[in-house]
Amino acid sequence: MNEQTLARICELDQQRKNLVDSLRHKPAGLAWCQSHTDLFDGAIEALVAESTSLNPAMAHLTVISTGGYGRREMSPYSDVDITVVPPEESSPELDRAIRAFFQDLHTTFGSIFGVGVGYAYRLIADAPGLDAKSRTGLVDARLLAGPIDLFQRLNDELDATMAAGEFILSKIAEREAAFAKYNETPLVVEPHLKEGAGGMRCFHCANWIRSSIGERECKPTKAYDRVVQTRNLLHMVTGRATDTLTRARQEELASIQQAGESEMMSEVVLAASEVHNEYLSTKDRLLDTRFSLSRSVTAIRGEARITANADAGESAVGLSIATALGLRVADLQAHPGSKVSGAAAAYAITTGERTLRNLDRAGLLEHLLPELTKCRALMPQDNVHRFTVFEHTLQLVRHLDNLPSPSYLADLRANLHDLEPLYLAALLHDVGKVDTARPHSDSGAELAFGVCQRWHLSAETSDLVRWLVQEHLTMMRFVRLRDIDNPDTIREFAAIVRDQSRLDLLTLITWADVNAVAPEAWTAAQESFLHELHRRTTEALELENPIPFDPAQQRQRLMRQLKEDVPAEDLRRFVDSLPPYYLASTPPSLVKLHYQLVNKAHQGEPTVESFTQPELSATDITVCTRDEKGLLSRLLGIFYAYDLSVSAIRACTTETDQPVALDTFTVAYGGRPVPNATRAGVSSAILAMLGGEKTTEEILRERGKDPDRDQEVFSYTFIPGSPAVLEIRAPRGRGMPYRFSRLIAAQGWNTFAARVGQWADSGAATFYIGAGDENLLTKEAVESVLSSSKRD
Repeated sequence: MNEQTLARICELDQQRKNLVDSLRHKPAGLAWCQSHTDLFDGAIEALVAESTSLNPAMAHLTVISTGGYGRREMSPYSDVDITVVPPEESSPELDRAIRAFFQDLHTTFGSIFGVGVGYAYRLIADAPGLDAKSRTGLVDARLLAGPIDLFQRLNDELDATMAAGEFILSKIAEREAAFAKYNETPLVVEPHLKEGAGGMRCFHCANWIRSSIGERECKPTKAYDRVVQTRNLLHMVTGRATDTLTRARQEELASIQQAGESEMMSEVVLAASEVHNEYLSTKDRLLDTRFSLSRSVTAIRGEARITANADAGESAVGLSIATALGLRVADLQAHPGSKVSGAAAAYAITTGERTLRNLDRAGLLEHLLPELTKCRALMPQDNVHRFTVFEHTLQLVRHLDNLPSPSYLADLRANLHDLEPLYLAALLHDVGKVDTARPHSDSGAELAFGVCQRWHLSAETSDLVRWLVQEHLTMMRFVRLRDIDNPDTIREFAAIVRDQSRLDLLTLITWADVNAVAPEAWTAAQESFLHELHRRTTEALELENPIPFDPAQQRQRLMRQLKEDVPAEDLRRFVDSLPPYYLASTPPSLVKLHYQLVNKAHQGEPTVESFTQPELSATDITVCTRDEKGLLSRLLGIFYAYDLSVSAIRACTTETDQPVALDTFTVAYGGRPVPNATRAGVSSAILAMLGGEKTTEEILRERGKDPDRDQEVFSYTFIPGSPAVLEIRAPRGRGMPYRFSRLIAAQGWNTFAARVGQWADSGAATFYIGAGDENLLTKEAVESVLSSSKRD
């Protein structure tokens, strides 16, 4: 940063301090936030001007503000969120411009202004794979600098790929979670001014919902301005971004406003109540307007309508969203076409009993699972079952939906990799009873496998569903008839289930199946025996797979090394050796750690490090080692082997004589951070692979995965450039990133970065790739490779 720019930044910082101090004499809300935002805009303008003068490539970058910065709602210590959108064509000059700009952002906002700064690097091709949370920040985006056409194209792509129903559902779910965490009513003594009921987020969410259904956004009210003003004052007196108005701070805020403490708090909670009511009214609007729930289902004045000749699976997803939103399902029987998207149907049934009953009401269940609807009036052949086979099955699903909590059963369900096998096996567990000549578990397993084939589910899912139906009576047989205190019994049962995932799934189905027979069918003794059988079998399975080390101790050892001083020049050279998106995706607190890891890699010592990201319900796993061809593919294979879902990949390689890979993967296990035992197993497997002790293919086979399976069903878009962009859309599944990265590596192509997203019934991945030599990848070359793998 040159002296002129630094002087301008310092001038703006002094203006900012004066503005914050003015709140003590003249409390204000949105108008103050907008003036504060303007100061930050001035800083961005100065930084962009300097960057452009030093590197003209900066003029090709679009810089946008997102979130609260985009809305011009910057309280004194609100985080500044910046997104950079580059053109499709990259260049070394552009990379240097991005790197320098991100460094200046951190210096300006983090070191000088003293506020949090978040920055992101988004390509337009990222848009289809973005989840609702990532999309939300971009909804309020505001252009700060650069070409407006890139900004507009990003907005157009976001609009074109917006699934309104799913977006609305996710926003409402976020609000409910926040209410449960902070305050579920505005009428509280210590309100959370941002996330609690009646906080600023209620107003934001109301506008996000209105925008997604094509209605005009609400204008800020006096009540909303009162909440913002209170938050501004709270930031000012605490000197940090705090949003809970505690009793300890209420007297000070009341004094500034020359009001009594009780009087002030009454005004605040009444204003929050008005804001909360606006949010509730917007939710009610969903019952009076028309908007899309899915590609084939539309909400019309509170009722879900299915398009004729639509895909039954996609229609099921739409009805699942309608059910969750509390919409009515039309009494008119649906007339779907012959096509059924099995991945969509499998997703829809996991949303539970209410969805299934609405699918049945609309006539879709008959198209999706005629094997089940044939059992509607089928009577049980015993004196214990209270319901027909069909109703018993829906009662079973009800029990799966409402597991007792807290309990080990609820923990098992929360840790499942996928719900699809559990719910599909539950729906089909008794369909074999239509054939009275054979054991229904045998005939049901065949029917279940047929459904999986008809829905084009993966071989792993098909085999698992068939096995669960085949064995759905086995665990209860052991509980009732076998001595579970006998180690031989446990070993025998462990040999049947073979792994922890199957044991957990079978335990859940067993418990729900018996409870659905009749209220009195399940006893306290059975509860105790089932739990004990699960516990002992878990221990037996773990003995077959000992954990080699404690990852927590390894993490503590590495974190202690962060206390060592690192020469600033060495650290700067390290950062300069990495791609520009490294700065956009790596928290500053980890830079020094990565510096240490790269030094170890240069000395021939690979490292696997993991950090839990609770706010993302995920875990970041960083692998640092000397770079090799195909390394990314081999690492993704190990994550697939351990059933980890990959949502983001930051594949960085140092630009040095001896390149070092510093790859960070954001992964989850059943939608949650990876448990310690699984983290240990993954780390051990990666180190074994890097050390040449095992191949990724061997690890996959050991974990029951087929390393040679190709991704046959997919569609793609290819955008030439440097790097080229390969965007993949495929059915949901954790193995897709591995299979495509393996295909890319087999061609000798390089992967520079990737984004992976799961959204409803489909997955999306974007790979940023280049040829192994200096030539650019051509569309013809990519089409030749992918067409040979693709099956329609």
